[in-house]
Amino acid sequence: MKKLILLFSLILMLSNNCYGASSIKLTPQMLTEKDTSKYEEVNKSVEIIYNKIKPKIKTDKYPKFYHDFTTVKPDDTQNPNYYYVKNGSAELIFSKSDNELKFISYRRSELPNCRIIYEYPSGKFLAVQVYESKSEVFIFDSEGKYVNYEPYVKSVREKVQKNWKSPDKRHVAALLKDKKSVPVQVALTLNKDGHVKRCRITESSKIKEFDDNVGQAIKASAPFNPFPQNFFNEELVIILNFNFSVK
Repeated sequence: MKKLILLFSLILMLSNNCYGASSIKLTPQMLTEKDTSKYEEVNKSVEIIYNKIKPKIKTDKYPKFYHDFTTVKPDDTQNPNYYYVKNGSAELIFSKSDNELKFISYRRSELPNCRIIYEYPSGKFLAVQVYESKSEVFIFDSEGKYVNYEPYVKSVREKVQKNWKSPDKRHVAALLKDKKSVPVQVALTLNKDGHVKRCRITESSKIKEFDDNVGQAIKASAPFNPFPQNFFNEELVIILNFNFSVK
């Protein structure tokens, strides 16, 4: 009888860990008004999403590399460093740096602002992303815990700001001529050990010295701290804004 019980338990464990396993129910962490003014909307979304999530999905049918696929129409929920491709009910997310498939995501029709993210090729459930606006994205991990990226992002921005040496006002005024100020925006991509993977100017000042000046500040600041252990990302894109002004 003991052998039979053990055998039954082993079969049950194997079935729960196989691809295409039945849905699991998780209780996600609830946000408070300290986290966001939209905490009630976020909480409602994650409660619905985490009610039934598959711990693993099959991934063998998906292409490993991106080539000439038609991409999904861009929206505020997309990371500019990835290609998003519709494939049946799934959305395949390919890295633009090497064209490899990195993640597989799903959306529920009643919650278009949410993504359920699975890792490729393992098929393991990784996270849920909730987009309340372009600047407000909330991440919950495979156990339903809220992953707060803001402290890490803030530390990166503060380090770059500390190392930013803007030219003196007279020199800036001479370069600006009839303008009072010009912005420079950079999309900084870090890998999980904190090293700079990519640095792309998304809004140029149209003045080479200013654009180069920003690049020097980032170079002086790197490398940054490694990602915290609860980050599921292999890389992270952080938007940095600079302003060259005569004021």
